[in-house]
Amino acid sequence: MERTLSRNEAKVVLDLEWRECETVTLAEIRAALDASEGYARKFAHGLVRKGWFERLRPGLFQFVPAARGREGAPDSNPLAVGAALAGPWPWFYSFGTACTHHGLTEQAFSEAYLACPARRRPAVARETRYVFVHVPRRLFFGFREAVVLGRRAPMASAERALLDALDRPAHAGGIGEVSGMIARAGEKLSWSALAGLARRWGSPALARRLGYFLDLHRVDGADGARAELLRTARPASRILLGPRRKWGVRGALVRPWNVVANVPLDVLAPAEDRPRRRAFPPRIRR
Repeated sequence: MERTLSRNEAKVVLDLEWRECETVTLAEIRAALDASEGYARKFAHGLVRKGWFERLRPGLFQFVPAARGREGAPDSNPLAVGAALAGPWPWFYSFGTACTHHGLTEQAFSEAYLACPARRRPAVARETRYVFVHVPRRLFFGFREAVVLGRRAPMASAERALLDALDRPAHAGGIGEVSGMIARAGEKLSWSALAGLARRWGSPALARRLGYFLDLHRVDGADGARAELLRTARPASRILLGPRRKWGVRGALVRPWNVVANVPLDVLAPAEDRPRRRAFPPRIRR
């Protein structure tokens, strides 16, 4: 359909162009027109039909400016849609989304993951599911603004993304995929910075699991990080490597981390990827 405009439509579209808006809400349309909610809904539906708006969720629309041409091709950047759905800061992309951005994994995720201080339900737009993962405000560190396909968005650093993935593997392809990320990370991140973030995180269990994987994969250049993790870990009681509901509670006890390796080695490190020798061989007690 031709992107024509009535007088009222032109008034709203020109205002959005002038203010360089990327999204508009139904409430803003009502205010601009000084109209009822019913009329505002009908008005917005008309602009969706003509290609000026794209509906992201009930009451929220992405504005498709004139620069998008006569056919009104919407912005195809999924991170821009996620930013519109997330709303005002604070939030940032992390977990599998940030791991892919930093090249830690080649897995293509059908979901986009955003860290948010509030608990929110997932949203679906353009056949992508946006998952808002609750993260306490005290853990809002380790991210910065990144440019992805010409759009700016807050993105976890490689080190923070890997910690998030290790903390909640379900949002990063599972514990086997996270194990592979650590094995393949190489020079993509700083191991000392990773250990520093783990210390700031304040979770001994997370530090112990990370230390277990550094030993498992004989990570080069991680000597200092390993020592830092041991100071953070305080491995007194035993912990499970993976969730008991999925992996059970049986497994070898790996020292010095006091981690029960209840996840099969074939899941964590396929035979062809296992190192022949480990710089820090874990002490296993059966």
